[in-house]
Amino acid sequence: MKNNLSCEIVRDLLPSYIDHVLSDTSVQAVEEHIRECGACAKVLADMRLSEEVVQENRQQDREIDYLKKVKRRHRLVVCCILTVVVLLAIPAVEIIKNMCFGEYILKMDYDVTVSDDQVAIKGEVLDGFTTAESKINEKDGIVDARIYYVPSTFFRQKKEVDEVYRPKADVQKVYINGELFWEKDTGTDMTP
Repeated sequence: MKNNLSCEIVRDLLPSYIDHVLSDTSVQAVEEHIRECGACAKVLADMRLSEEVVQENRQQDREIDYLKKVKRRHRLVVCCILTVVVLLAIPAVEIIKNMCFGEYILKMDYDVTVSDDQVAIKGEVLDGFTTAESKINEKDGIVDARIYYVPSTFFRQKKEVDEVYRPKADVQKVYINGELFWEKDTGTDMTP
């Protein structure tokens, strides 16, 4: 059979040939022309190659979209977990901080002894607590003591209040945690 198709017509038919939408007669005519015409055969090979690249790119795009969805979902799960951890950690840290490191000022009875050269403060600590820190300031004959307590733990055993302060001037009054415990004018202990 003699092929009467020109290269232009065959090249117009090649996309339909690749998509398999030509009639059997047209397919035979295109295939016969391609066997005889190297230029059209090269155009067909390039079209098939570009079609394969397009299909590969589509497949890669689908895979990339899937991986993006997985990554987005993974990021969302991690954010949710971190949010839950932070929301649970804040109260836990506060509880631990208060139990182990929190400082309290407790209302207690103290024995205050004042002599010319020292102020002695003694007291029995409540069960479950121990002394943490004492700060003693003096100004114009007034001694102000702040005694802080923390919960006692296995590594921080119960320790009683036993503070001795050497005043710089004649002591007129002694305050402990804001309460008056000794006054010179009365000469007596002011404990409740």
